[in-house]
Amino acid sequence: VADLQKRFSNVVLFDGSRLDKIAHRLKILWSEKAAVLPGCLFAVYDIFRGIATQLWFDADAAASEFDRAERAGECLARGTLAIGDRLFCTRKLFRQLTSQGCFGIFRRNKSLSFKKVRCLRRIKMKGRLIEDFLVKAGAGENPIELRLIRLKAEGKTHEALTNATDTKLLRAEDVVRLYPLRWRVERLFFDLKVVLKLERFYAANPNAVAMQVFAGAIVHAAFRIAQADIARKVAVPPEELSTQKLFP
Repeated sequence: VADLQKRFSNVVLFDGSRLDKIAHRLKILWSEKAAVLPGCLFAVYDIFRGIATQLWFDADAAASEFDRAERAGECLARGTLAIGDRLFCTRKLFRQLTSQGCFGIFRRNKSLSFKKVRCLRRIKMKGRLIEDFLVKAGAGENPIELRLIRLKAEGKTHEALTNATDTKLLRAEDVVRLYPLRWRVERLFFDLKVVLKLERFYAANPNAVAMQVFAGAIVHAAFRIAQADIARKVAVPPEELSTQKLFP
């Protein structure tokens, strides 16, 4: 998908994750016997740089992930393409991205109804069928024009919606290749929690937990740069190197 760098200013992944339980609980919870979650994260992960360009921390573990996505979306550069799961597949977020000159690819949320306008393309590739439709999404008087990309393979159907209605800017094949890369953001959360030990906190208040989270994010960016440098010297893709083994 490297050619997408010529068409979009950035290609990023949206996702959130809750932090593991606090080892040293907050003072106000010392009398609480139940496990307490120290908050949650929301990341904007750049697939070409391999780092989080934004990391949001909320001390409330039950805070709305969608609200954090809206705040993160406001900080995207014009021309950015964001990829995310079905939670973000709403008219509200698509409209926000469109107003900023940005684009989204989100797995179809079945609560978002749509009406097909016309079929743009049908492509058969290695036993798979890719269908590309222009649709009007959302009930009522104010629908939004989107594209529905449908992949039929191995007896399963996968659907994604995008506000990139220009088929030259974003092809249906690009969407099919891009969406599986969404799981790379999970590697970020794994590295932060396990490799950089955010599974254990050394603080007694939310501000100190936040400081540890952001310090971890800074170190993560540094060791990803080191990982890329090592990969270049031994002529292998950076993702083939285990961060756990490089930075035990």
